[in-house]
Amino acid sequence: PVTKDLQSPLFEKTRDDDKPGQSYEDKMFMKQMDNEFVRDSEGSWVAPLPFRVPRQPLPSNRQQALHRANMLDTSLNRNPVKREHFLTFMSKILDNNHAELAPPLHEHEECWYLPLFGVYHPKKPDQIRGVFDSSAKCNGVSLNSVLLTGPDLTNDLLGVLLRFRKEMDRSNCRRSTHVSLLCCQKRPPKLPEIFMA
Repeated sequence: PVTKDLQSPLFEKTRDDDKPGQSYEDKMFMKQMDNEFVRDSEGSWVAPLPFRVPRQPLPSNRQQALHRANMLDTSLNRNPVKREHFLTFMSKILDNNHAELAPPLHEHEECWYLPLFGVYHPKKPDQIRGVFDSSAKCNGVSLNSVLLTGPDLTNDLLGVLLRFRKEMDRSNCRRSTHVSLLCCQKRPPKLPEIFMA
């Protein structure tokens, strides 16, 4: 005889089966964002720093950040074009109010300095993008290591393609065929076969 427990929907498949469930930390992150992600009086969105629990104190990384800043300064002084691109980038950040002066620190107050470096996109050689390095470590600790990452909210590409094929309406079939053909024609090159002796 089959028990009622085995007849429950425990083993039924659903349309969301290709997505893993959220971890405890992901749920904590979402709860914090739901409660504290707000719009300020000027209309800007403000999010809290989602620290892990228990919260690990940040060591002082001032010396490391100064060293990285001096290396950046040396690099920009050697390359005047790169320096001009970097100054343009920083001017845009400040003009758009995407950055502001940090408030003065009280003695022994916890703080963390984000080192900055620049990268170029291969298709935009005349435009640099400044990157704040939140993975820079000091005494084995980085800003990334003490913050919750949050759940992956992007859709799985395979799931999107399968739902597209499944839900494709027959009237759109002719218009959608080029998309299907494009997906089918972009195959990776065949890898060499490897034989073990």
